[in-house]
Amino acid sequence: MLAIPDTSAHVTKLADWLELNALSNPEGLIGFGTLISASEMSEEEQPEDISDDDTSGETLVLSVQAEIQRRQEAIGHDYPFRIAENGQSIHVVGATSDTGTAYLFCLFLSHAGDRTIVPKKLAPRMTNKVRNLFQACATVAAGGFVQGTAVSFGWPRTNRKQFLIEVKRVYALFGDGTPVNRPRPAAPAGVKDDGIDIIAWRPAADGLAGTQYLIGQVASGRDWKDKSVVVDSAHFHEYWFKVRPACKHQDAMFMPFCLEPIPTDKSASYEEVLKDHMQDLTIRYGNLFYRYRIARYVAEGMRLHAEGQHIDGPESFGEILRWVKRYRKRLAAAA
Repeated sequence: MLAIPDTSAHVTKLADWLELNALSNPEGLIGFGTLISASEMSEEEQPEDISDDDTSGETLVLSVQAEIQRRQEAIGHDYPFRIAENGQSIHVVGATSDTGTAYLFCLFLSHAGDRTIVPKKLAPRMTNKVRNLFQACATVAAGGFVQGTAVSFGWPRTNRKQFLIEVKRVYALFGDGTPVNRPRPAAPAGVKDDGIDIIAWRPAADGLAGTQYLIGQVASGRDWKDKSVVVDSAHFHEYWFKVRPACKHQDAMFMPFCLEPIPTDKSASYEEVLKDHMQDLTIRYGNLFYRYRIARYVAEGMRLHAEGQHIDGPESFGEILRWVKRYRKRLAAAA
């Protein structure tokens, strides 16, 4: 049974509640009025004036509809939900694409450690296998973003190659930068990934230096704010290369959650707050790939892979889809 978030919850949580309930409903839909009545039942005090109640309910629905519309615009036609033409309900689309699957996977992972909606007994278990599936999803999105090669570098790697051997392999493919020949004298024994999970770049037409180059970290837990690849990428380039890549890299963070800005300036619109929040996060973490962006760029990554571009991760999407289907059945059974 899903918990009912009160009206003070962030609008992204309210939109998630509707999506999760639509997914658990046999008919694949839920009315916006259900959110109003459910939130009213969770409130300890009811408004004395019925007109105030109607106004607050309408405002709630409009804010949630705006958030769902924001998701649809960011992700595109593969967003797996639609608002009915009469504006009264939200429903799940019929067939789910790779993009839709990536979105649902991120939606479910968002509530693995968040008890606002999903109780602990129903929450997804964040096993190493699930984390690896999310890294595969993030790597495909990275390839879609740079429009080129994307390597899943984080440990455990599927090829199990030692760190420096893998660095040499990847940068031979990249063609920019020369790694050290052997581990540095004080290098830690058994170094796995040195904090780097994804390496991606757009191949240059002439094979020479000077192209889009991304270094990413993947964080599937709520502690993602305690991690940043900005420091790790600087150490990686300074410590492990005798000739560092000439390309100016972009730092990036990949996480399955939504952006949840909290306005401090009450006169600012939500859009202004959201833009300012993203500027703050970008300065701290580099390019931030959250749920909407990951889903959007997965589509591009899968397309490029089908055209022959080297991108790690598509081979895991069959398992991601099976995981999503199994978890959706769990939701339905608990409804």
